[in-house]
Amino acid sequence: MAITLRSVLLVSAVICAVSAKTQKDPGSAAAPKGHNSLTVGILGDFGWSGWSPANTYFCNEVAPVLTAKNITIPRELQNDCDAGDRAAAQNASAAQVSTASYIKNICTMKNCSAFISVGDNFYDSGVGFTTTGVNRFQETWVDMYSQGIYENATWYQCLGNHDIVYGQAGVDFETKIAPLYDDRWYFGTEGLPYYTYDIVGQDWTATFVVVDSDCFIEKYQKSSSVYQNGYTTSCYKEKQTQVDFVTQAFAKSTADWKFLQIHHGFLSSSTNYTELWPLVSVAEKHNGIVLNGHDHCAAHYVGNKTNFVLSGAAGYPEAGDCNNGVSLGSFVKFLGADAAGAGNGFVTLDISSKELVFEYYIRDMEYEGGDLYPVKDDTKPSYSFTVKDKAK
Repeated sequence: MAITLRSVLLVSAVICAVSAKTQKDPGSAAAPKGHNSLTVGILGDFGWSGWSPANTYFCNEVAPVLTAKNITIPRELQNDCDAGDRAAAQNASAAQVSTASYIKNICTMKNCSAFISVGDNFYDSGVGFTTTGVNRFQETWVDMYSQGIYENATWYQCLGNHDIVYGQAGVDFETKIAPLYDDRWYFGTEGLPYYTYDIVGQDWTATFVVVDSDCFIEKYQKSSSVYQNGYTTSCYKEKQTQVDFVTQAFAKSTADWKFLQIHHGFLSSSTNYTELWPLVSVAEKHNGIVLNGHDHCAAHYVGNKTNFVLSGAAGYPEAGDCNNGVSLGSFVKFLGADAAGAGNGFVTLDISSKELVFEYYIRDMEYEGGDLYPVKDDTKPSYSFTVKDKAK
């Protein structure tokens, strides 16, 4: 986790290259303080635009030959050959563009002060400090979320599994380089993939604790996994460091509201990552709320009186991740999907000293000749819930 000489040189190079607007201390941006109430947008799994998958000839014809010859294919190239993601790339990019515009409109109406990411910021294989990586960061995030309400809003970031395919180099780009490239992109002040921050109102405080849940997923340690690399191997061995960080951050905070911000879902309609319990148990102990993405849809789950907010619908929606809208048990309170498809959208969080109000905005995905996910009035929330019990 230490900052190496190479990292320092890379950061210095970026500082020399960026405009005066971005030559600020990392983390200088922040949500406004002192408001009686404040609204933030929660979104994840959005970074598809600008991704060019590996060509089909290489993936289908050349890659098997290389594998048979025991030639190692880089993880990011393996991931860029994922057949399902290749097939989805064009529609997913279009969905991100449309949903980014939709989120802007809703957040303009609600006056969102900041945005909270729950990871998978760059498909299919993250970004590194390369020409391709810098160009994708510019196209997929800087240009995509730069107008209107986006222009001055801080984005409190989080890593997802697609962000760590490049390994340490990809993690370093998002945690160390990106905040210097554009100071709206916030990743703490230490350049680490885990950090904590407070959003402060007139008479309330909300503490958010961010963790890289990739470090806890056991199947990512298998040699066959495209997410198995030096970074995931190391942080898996040291995952207790992040557990201790969460434990101390929650215990130290005297905030009215406390949140655990991660990528993978502990409760899900698709895959329950039970290995995240050491983190979730801390949030549960403090009456905290868990924010996550990973599943490409929106949902609300409640387990053992803990609220789990899934907001992974800002890019490419996948109905199966929300079980095609069919609840599997009493813990499922809302699924932003039906038998035909899932809806793109995001979640807004209104914070005050009195309560938290979560509103799920799902856009009407009408197109010429059909409607992928009909919503009667997508300027109004499809679902909402309120939390009044404060953190411990």
